[in-house]
Amino acid sequence: MDETKTLCTFCGVVDQVTVLKDGKVRGSGTLGTCVKGATFFREHFDSTPREVKRFTSPLIRTPYGWEMISWDYAIDMIADTILADRQEFGRDALAFYGVGQMTLEALWVTKKFFQGHLGTNNICSNAEQCLSNNAGGHELVFGNEGPFSCYEDYLHAEAIFIYGHNPAINHPTVFQKYLRRNRKAIKVVVDPRRTNTVELLLADNPENIHLPIKSGSDVLLNCAIARALIDQAAHNGGYVSKYLEAGNSAAFIDFLRRGPFTLEQVLPQITPPELSHEEMGRRISRVVDLWRTRKVVTTSSVGINQTTGSSGVASILNLNLLTGNIGQPGRGHVRLAGQSNASGELALGYSGRLLPFRMRVAEKAHREKMAQIWGVPGWKLSEVPGLPVASFATSPRLRTLFVFGTNPARNFPNLARWREKLADVCLIYADAYYNPEILEYADIILPVRTKHESSGIFLNGERRLQYLQKVEEPPFEAWGDVRIVCSVARRIAERLEENTAVSPDASLGQTQVDELVRQGNLDLFKHSLDQAFAFPVDETGEPRNEAVWNEILRASKGFYNEFIDSEGQPITFDRIRAGEGVQWAGSRRYVPEEGGDGAVFPGVFRAELHKAVFHIPPPERLIPFNERDAESFTLITGRGGMGKGTYANNVAMFNSSTATGQDRWPDENSVYMSVLDAQKLGLKTGERIRLYNTIGEIECRVEVSSDMPSRHLYLTFHPDKRGTHPNFLTNSELIDPQTWQPLLKDTQVNIKLPRRQERA
Repeated sequence: MDETKTLCTFCGVVDQVTVLKDGKVRGSGTLGTCVKGATFFREHFDSTPREVKRFTSPLIRTPYGWEMISWDYAIDMIADTILADRQEFGRDALAFYGVGQMTLEALWVTKKFFQGHLGTNNICSNAEQCLSNNAGGHELVFGNEGPFSCYEDYLHAEAIFIYGHNPAINHPTVFQKYLRRNRKAIKVVVDPRRTNTVELLLADNPENIHLPIKSGSDVLLNCAIARALIDQAAHNGGYVSKYLEAGNSAAFIDFLRRGPFTLEQVLPQITPPELSHEEMGRRISRVVDLWRTRKVVTTSSVGINQTTGSSGVASILNLNLLTGNIGQPGRGHVRLAGQSNASGELALGYSGRLLPFRMRVAEKAHREKMAQIWGVPGWKLSEVPGLPVASFATSPRLRTLFVFGTNPARNFPNLARWREKLADVCLIYADAYYNPEILEYADIILPVRTKHESSGIFLNGERRLQYLQKVEEPPFEAWGDVRIVCSVARRIAERLEENTAVSPDASLGQTQVDELVRQGNLDLFKHSLDQAFAFPVDETGEPRNEAVWNEILRASKGFYNEFIDSEGQPITFDRIRAGEGVQWAGSRRYVPEEGGDGAVFPGVFRAELHKAVFHIPPPERLIPFNERDAESFTLITGRGGMGKGTYANNVAMFNSSTATGQDRWPDENSVYMSVLDAQKLGLKTGERIRLYNTIGEIECRVEVSSDMPSRHLYLTFHPDKRGTHPNFLTNSELIDPQTWQPLLKDTQVNIKLPRRQERA
């Protein structure tokens, strides 16, 4: 094996590593690799399908069980299924769900195929379940989805705010090399739990602050901070008057002054019983002073995205705007993504509401613009919004579902209903690893290349474009995602006759297009479909990344998401491959201007500059979850266990779709409960309880923890051998109105206690 530079892509950090000739790996980028990546590289290089469980050939379900088939036959079956389902049930009988670890090239060709040629907007991904609300918060305030700071800003900040996130476990390299390295900055962690991050930061400096607010009260807290800044005349009035819309600013300040947002009013709502109102008040007063006097960087991740959603993120950005903490070193907001290319999914519009580059399906001009880029008639792009991923399980129109790289039998809310739906659709499943759970539901299984067998471009959380270099070939015929999609598209083209029924220049409405589909897929054009996916290939048959990237680069011109650097120069394929890649639009945006009118914030298109607006949250976002139902418990979910001895297990669970590492899974995950609640219920560590709500019911082992607040429970998403999974309780219908992301952490449960004789 030659020494090769590639990427660690297990989270949204994405950094460069070097694979040495002996198969060992060392971090060679700014951040290096953590134990998650190191574990993968150590166990997977030069492995066999027996050592690391893999699907080794395409499989098809038959009345007699699973049969191995050729790739050619598998592509035939998929092409025929698509054509038959479209003709019988319509364009929206198809849907695609992808993982946030697909390359940008794969995301692009899949979007072009399903949305541009097959005419369905049922195309979404992991980002709609984890990161979309970060984009939604930015869109509410700035009119675009992109964050405006980078990891380097942590080193220049004088105060760092971490909202509902545990980077010590989930992003350990950023935590160690940026967050902890800046010892002078005061860190503020807003989280109901006393997490590993809280423990380590308080050990570093007792002056760091933990705000253990009740779940669902982030927006209320931020409104209280904003109100205090206004009352103390400690906000940056000059920045606000220049860079925010005047009418909106006046309305926001009036909202704060009229609302119940003084500390005295807010403290009883947000403070857990374990902490006195006086102590919480002292901590928040210190926080207000930090906003008043320090350069501040805020950061958020999946926690707040799944709790208070777009409004929660926007309420953080309100504080950045109110104090002018934007556009300079050490001032701004950093996105920490869970999946390695979730930011790429956001940029390319992976949602049923969106087209690439965040254009809107509902806007005719946007559809026509995207059709022109893809070289298809404008009427090909459907005006009907796609399904929210949360509605896939309940939609009667869905007949064939494509899932790439994630486990739909585990990773979706309202899991029992999801599994019922999976049994009712034709499931075409593509993944690198053997997954015994999926065998019960899939109809066609496609073996995909692993990360170290693939190449492609990733866009990490700070918008750095980097290149994943292939390290070795698979020991059998696994294909990459781009090859699979392009092969299916071109096989469909082979099935078609030359279309004389309709002209590409025709002016057709939705009903007319649907009729063409019913008459035999007459909306499809043989030549244009074939040519759209006829990329040059390498010696193994895989489409060349550079050709796909060049198409993306050309398409992005003029959009906010145009792939250019801080000097406005295109980010070419060669530049991405060199060094540690290129940061999209430089390290910072929204730099305060000399003179000008303050309209520095672009919308969907780069030239559409406007002023920012404060987000005025809706009333439902101002109510902590426990206040809606005083008898239930709020179930907090996340990655990683709690307490001592869990760190190795936390970081080893690097990919929830794979069976790799299953021998190290715990026998059973525990549900963590506060000391006060355990005392009230008469429970001790090790006893078993049942959690239930209108969605479902699971049985769990109790772990009593002083790190938990009252009326809250915590259960990890990590797999265990018993199958104790919170998605049997999470609600797929409670979604953010801005993005459709499920608010999984707004899950309320009740407890069934064990019978006394069983506990005796």
